[in-house]
Amino acid sequence: MLVVLAAGFVQGLTAFGFALISLPLLALFLPMQQAVPIIVLLSLVSNVVILYDTWKHLQLGRIWLLIVAGLAAVPFGAWLLAWLDVAVMKVAAGLLIMLFAIAMLRGKTFPIRREKTAFVVVGLISGLLNGSISVSGPPVALFLSNQGVDRQTFKANLTGYAIMLNIHTLVVFGVAGMLDGETLAACAWLLPAMAAGVWLGIKCVRMLNDALFKKIALWLIVCSSLWTVLSGLSIV
Repeated sequence: MLVVLAAGFVQGLTAFGFALISLPLLALFLPMQQAVPIIVLLSLVSNVVILYDTWKHLQLGRIWLLIVAGLAAVPFGAWLLAWLDVAVMKVAAGLLIMLFAIAMLRGKTFPIRREKTAFVVVGLISGLLNGSISVSGPPVALFLSNQGVDRQTFKANLTGYAIMLNIHTLVVFGVAGMLDGETLAACAWLLPAMAAGVWLGIKCVRMLNDALFKKIALWLIVCSSLWTVLSGLSIV
């Protein structure tokens, strides 16, 4: 419950990072086949709560190409996983995302004029990474941060995209028989802790200005990328 509370707080604060915090720690207590569906279910609920808080800032007309491209690319990510080495993919993706995040922390920006085309590219990258190594949030968060959106728009758009990926993933889990009674019962027990964490995160983010929020989000992307690299190296 403490793990889920902490993960919920990070999710409520930045709109991503739930799996980054919860997966390595929950995997110490639960088998991966149970931990992953629990995390996706709780992540979906947390995203719905965050979207309820920020829905006025959601720009579906702006991000619909991101959603379509991301969902379309997920199956190809699974296909990619069958052909490429997982460790190499994790290290390469983690290092690339980390370098961009560090550059932006140092004040660099990468102006993109054709945003619709960029959303398609980012969605494809995110979907491919989600289907192969379960890393979908950082590329989208990095792009939104680069575009200079305010914190509420950042959270709303990222959450709207994440909800669609969560639903897609849960459908796959359901077909695979991974959403059994034990998993659902564990989610029910952990739900209050997740809700408390998300509530605290939402309250705290209102105390931040956009500049500080951007720094926190970028540092979380750096940590997420570093974890991806380290997990890839441990496989080798």
